[in-house]
Amino acid sequence: MAVHRHSSWGRTRSPKNLAGPPGTEVACLTATDDLRLSNSAYKTVGYATENQRYLHLLLEDATTGDDPAAVTVYGYCHAFERWFEIPASFDPIGANSGPTAVSLDLGNVSRDVNDKVPSDREYRTFQILGIDRVAFVIAGGTASHIKVFAACSTF
Repeated sequence: MAVHRHSSWGRTRSPKNLAGPPGTEVACLTATDDLRLSNSAYKTVGYATENQRYLHLLLEDATTGDDPAAVTVYGYCHAFERWFEIPASFDPIGANSGPTAVSLDLGNVSRDVNDKVPSDREYRTFQILGIDRVAFVIAGGTASHIKVFAACSTF
């Protein structure tokens, strides 16, 4: 007898890691070149959001040296076939002003990588309604200086 297993595609109560098993960091791009229409694989760059509502980000400094560069979050919508900056905050009520893009800059932490404490990390949650894929770009091509963990959830 066949057993039906729910895949939970697009409906998760707790955050689901985009990169795979819990504790896996996402791979960041060092430039937006892969997000251009001239790149034949631009539709598959980044990570599928599975039509979730929220994006959860955790940033951690991966070095004891200079400040890591900022991480900018981009979204992709299949309906438009275009990448765009995800807004950090958006209030649909009120003035018609452009939202600020999600660009997180983690301050330098001079502790050993294996000795990090919770105050050495930054955690943020963003609404991503209608966004089919997300990609993370680290300015200046210093992807090794920061660890980025990303997850999505419905609630």
